[in-house]
Amino acid sequence: MSSSDSLQLALGGLQVSVLIATFIYAISCFQAYLYWRSKFNDRLGVRILVCIGLFETIHTVCFWVYLYTITIQYYGVPEELEERHWSISMSLAFHGCITVSVQAYYSYRVYVLSGGHKVIPIMCWTGCLLEAFGSIAGAIAFYILGPVAFIAHVQFLPTFVIVLDLSVCAVNTTTLCYYLLKRKTGINRS
Repeated sequence: MSSSDSLQLALGGLQVSVLIATFIYAISCFQAYLYWRSKFNDRLGVRILVCIGLFETIHTVCFWVYLYTITIQYYGVPEELEERHWSISMSLAFHGCITVSVQAYYSYRVYVLSGGHKVIPIMCWTGCLLEAFGSIAGAIAFYILGPVAFIAHVQFLPTFVIVLDLSVCAVNTTTLCYYLLKRKTGINRS
């Protein structure tokens, strides 16, 4: 694969991922709008969780700043892909905070639906805490080392964070499905 092919793949992947992230961000904004418009009576913790949309905004803006920097500001300078940029590091940190907040809330829902059994929620909260530290440490290491050295020397950290995220997500999803199925009201579908 030539240098120009790998550059096209890198920039193409970057553009597609930014567009997908923006689309998902738009859906999140619409959901938050519907929530705030619906005259909610939720507790303060749930309302604060909806405010995580501010983190989503920062996350998406950081992605767009990085895309602008690489494709417009440094157009025709492929070496710039190897340089560190604050925007991508901030995006990684905010992504970790968003994911941890959502999974911690689902773990709380498992705790409530299970009738106060603490074993599974504590395991998930521990995983969330480790994931938060891993995401922030990864963002700092990515900024300090730069993308090339980070990929060469710190591959275990992103893998660890992804495995933790998927594990907590799978446990939360499975446990929520179990408890929701167990509490099924018996209403027939038409």
